[in-house]
Amino acid sequence: MKSRIHIVLLCCFLCGFGSHAQESKIVSLCWDVSLSMQNRDIEKDYYFLDTYFKTVQNAKVNVITFSNRVLSKDSYQVVSGNWSSIKAKLDGLRYDGATSYESLSNYVDSGEVLLFTDGKQNLGNGTPNFNGELFIINSSESFDKASLNLLSIVNNGNLVDFNEKRNANVESERPNQYSGTIYSGTVGLEGAEIYVQGNQSNRVKSNETGTFSINGMVGDTLVVAYGNKLEKQVLGKTNTLNFSLEDQGIQLQEVVVSQKKTEPGQETITTGYGEENRDKVGYAVQSISEEDIPDAASTMNMAIQGKFSGVNLNQNDDLSQVRMRPRNTLYGNVYGLIVIDGVPLRQSDSGSGTVFSTDFINPENIADITVLKGLAATNKYGSLGVNGVLLITSKSATYAKENGEKTDMARLKNNIYEEKIKVNNKALVTPYLKDLKKGKNVKEAYDLYLEQRMAFSEVPEYFIDVSNFFLDSSPEIAERILSNILEKENPSYEALRAMFLKCMVLENYNMAVFAADKKMALFPNKVQSYLDMAMAHKHAENTQEALAILNGMVTGEANPQLNFRSMEKVVGTEIRNMVNREKINLKIDGVNAKYRNNVTYNARLILDWNVPDAEFSVQFVNPQKRFFTWEHTEVGDRNRILEEIQNGNSNEQFEIVGSDTKGEWILNATYSGNRTPANKATTFLKCTVQYNFGKPNQKSEDFMIRLQEPGDEQELARFTVE
Repeated sequence: MKSRIHIVLLCCFLCGFGSHAQESKIVSLCWDVSLSMQNRDIEKDYYFLDTYFKTVQNAKVNVITFSNRVLSKDSYQVVSGNWSSIKAKLDGLRYDGATSYESLSNYVDSGEVLLFTDGKQNLGNGTPNFNGELFIINSSESFDKASLNLLSIVNNGNLVDFNEKRNANVESERPNQYSGTIYSGTVGLEGAEIYVQGNQSNRVKSNETGTFSINGMVGDTLVVAYGNKLEKQVLGKTNTLNFSLEDQGIQLQEVVVSQKKTEPGQETITTGYGEENRDKVGYAVQSISEEDIPDAASTMNMAIQGKFSGVNLNQNDDLSQVRMRPRNTLYGNVYGLIVIDGVPLRQSDSGSGTVFSTDFINPENIADITVLKGLAATNKYGSLGVNGVLLITSKSATYAKENGEKTDMARLKNNIYEEKIKVNNKALVTPYLKDLKKGKNVKEAYDLYLEQRMAFSEVPEYFIDVSNFFLDSSPEIAERILSNILEKENPSYEALRAMFLKCMVLENYNMAVFAADKKMALFPNKVQSYLDMAMAHKHAENTQEALAILNGMVTGEANPQLNFRSMEKVVGTEIRNMVNREKINLKIDGVNAKYRNNVTYNARLILDWNVPDAEFSVQFVNPQKRFFTWEHTEVGDRNRILEEIQNGNSNEQFEIVGSDTKGEWILNATYSGNRTPANKATTFLKCTVQYNFGKPNQKSEDFMIRLQEPGDEQELARFTVE
């Protein structure tokens, strides 16, 4: 039957209702009480109901309230058009939570259905099919017209839009407001000029934090000018834009600690973790031994010339200027990392021209040299290994090993953990949480929340903090409060990613999918949005869809305009793990063969954070009470920060391997604040530990903390590797 979509004045309905005026009807009144509906024009909704019950005077009415789920169903009897008891019920309702139509039809009886909603379903994409005749009523100025139309079409229903006349007079095309940040290196650039090409009279300048806001139309070209530098971008549906102007890098340093033993009699190769079984490493490496080094080689440059494919070193270059993989970047370092007997040397920098000489290395004291590229390099050395790693083992270290001397690869001085550091795990105190504690019970606390909500709703972490407050006493209320982030018109990236991380910790994977979906819609220019979407679908058991997204990232097909190379290690490991654990249920024809081999670790750690601008460090304490520190700071890893600003990734992977890694591990996080003082967003840091990674008994555990004041140190995770 052809659908009927009626956008009419209420008088047109009177004839339809009148023929049944004296009959007792069954009516389902579905009332949307999500957060966005607090701005409804309730007098118009009441006008509709008053007109309706003047015509349908006798009815059994089931009042169904819903937001993120169906909240209540109460029955009322309307006699002679008197619906005052229903009005009293509606007057006392409170508006909170996101919107879902998912189970609404299960609560609706046969008969006429009056659905009062703005159509902003953000916790689902299903369209309910009602048994009776459907009337959809919208009185909100901000609504989703496409969603309401679809509801009408599917149900052959009637749409009453009280804003239709107003909307008809509005021009079909309006300019959009675009905002973003201009970066110079890792900080906002003040004074950059932004304008729409062809309309240079409308110019704006970035403020002291580099942020700007300008109106434009989809398809316009936005121009960013500063000095002799010029950047252009075609405007699309994404309203948030970031620009990174050229900057020079600085010298980096990083330390790592690990040891790996192998079984006797196995064929081994040198890796970032020491000697490994060739069949188990999961990647190819190139090595030469002392026999391959020419006797005439008086420098390390001469020792490796022509020995490795894809390794480039000019005749007069120092060994530290070795290049092992192409780097398409204007400012990034292209030199590889040199590691001697497990100790990383200071890395030369092609961007600044800084060279740290390796002339002290004697070629006659070299036992072997190994080249690590790609996943093999970054597995161990993180961002320092992104250009490849040259591992050098000296004869001195080999002699010590053969004589039973225990060598600790990359052992550092003064890195014994004595647990004297005072870790701040005190309870969070904010003005709004302090106020909620005045409630004597859950109901009183919830009433206080509804009263204070307007004052704090623009604070990015507010709904997460309050959700945590109610989590133990009322998980249902906690979930509803958390879902409010989806109800906001333009939630920040920081708030959406914090919600996504929290949903993953709570194992609320369906809500995690919707959080990731909205983040993808608002921030498709950030590579992290794609990985989060894949992880949400993976845990929601939509594994084929998850694999398609991950595979699209490594091939670039997910978004040809973005550079996903910075996430290859994490994404590639996820693909390998998924393919080998779920291959019976997956179609893997499109997966590159290099991602089909399995990799195994004692444990795999993933760090995720919601504020790309945050600076912090994580201290890793191993079972031997030795520690090393990984820094997410401009001083500790400037190139990484630049790359994050450009591409929008905010996570890191670490692997725990070796027999001496079994036992208790401790991770402590120290917060340094945000690089941009104007960014007041709170950082949430999540650690995922995947035990027995890649093995049949693989399992996972999540930890999450809220980083508070700069300088505070908190225990992020404490776990045992068996």
